[in-house]
Amino acid sequence: MTRIWLIRILLVVSAAPALFRGAHPHFVPPPASGVEQQAIFTKELLPETHTNFVHGASIAELANGDLLAAWYGGSDETRPDVAIFTSRMEHATGRWSAPIVVADRGSRLLKSVGNPVLFADANGVTLFYVVVIAGGWSGSTTLVKSSPDGVRWSDARQVIASPLFGAGVLVRGAPAGYDDGTIALPVYYQLGAKWSAIARVDRDGHVLELDRIVDRRPLIQPSLALTSRDDATMLFRYSSRSPLSVTMAFTNDAGLHWSGVAGTPLVHRDSGVAAVRAANGLLAFYNNTAWDRRDLSMAWTPDNGRHWSMPKPIERDTTPDWKIRREYSYPYAIRTRDGRTHLVYTWQRTRVAHVVFNDAWLRADPILGQVRR
Repeated sequence: MTRIWLIRILLVVSAAPALFRGAHPHFVPPPASGVEQQAIFTKELLPETHTNFVHGASIAELANGDLLAAWYGGSDETRPDVAIFTSRMEHATGRWSAPIVVADRGSRLLKSVGNPVLFADANGVTLFYVVVIAGGWSGSTTLVKSSPDGVRWSDARQVIASPLFGAGVLVRGAPAGYDDGTIALPVYYQLGAKWSAIARVDRDGHVLELDRIVDRRPLIQPSLALTSRDDATMLFRYSSRSPLSVTMAFTNDAGLHWSGVAGTPLVHRDSGVAAVRAANGLLAFYNNTAWDRRDLSMAWTPDNGRHWSMPKPIERDTTPDWKIRREYSYPYAIRTRDGRTHLVYTWQRTRVAHVVFNDAWLRADPILGQVRR
């Protein structure tokens, strides 16, 4: 208990500069609604990395319309041979390139890497990722690299988003842009206590603001969905061994302040979630099961979580074969400039799956189109 209270005191001290900050920037939200009339839905597996496992995929749309995906793979989680891979899909051809390594532990003093998170805009690409210093995920920190084109990368720099020299801070959810060129980076903490926050950072990873979501529950891996220049919703992974539900919080001042955390009818148990704007509403992706990660589903809300559709399965694997790790997890979603939704996720811990659909498909689906009231 003494260690937890010490961390809380340090957090209060570290937040003091926020009392003197200037004008807060606005979000740069994705398009509210797509213009395509014909329903589109596709699904594919991204190229293999020929590693024993892969996990933690992310995706971003580059300035020229290409897509860049990143994930980590190796012999297993937190092992020394784990590396961060990227693959690029050319907009003109729709083909993905062979994966290449863009980051690894880089030093024998570090243990492993994981959780790559991509952000792209007209100024280039930023890659945030976790490096394990010692022990497990709680003994980690976050590094950042930048690139003008997704090919040439800078050296890694540390993101100091905690008073303990950046220790214990991790990333997983998709970042978002501010209109002053800075980045809204969802972060979470696992050292002594578990909680989530939004860090406003520049492209070098310097933390300009840190706004915590206050809640006593162990809520981690926040996923941010922008709905306007000032409004956003955050979904959280409820880190507990018991079956619980996906939770959410709201901001109406571009992340400067957050509401209390509210529950949803979306049942899950300690697994990653993702949120994204779609069809003038909000989509949630999550493991719709109380016991494992064999069901990856999506649900839609038109009114910011007051009412939800029934869950729509993306993967539902009931095969009684335990020789294969039938896991479909860690969803990560973005909305591209054409109004389409792109979802990547872990497929049986051996591949990364990529799903693309538009608002026309979403509206026409008999499950997602009917909201429970």
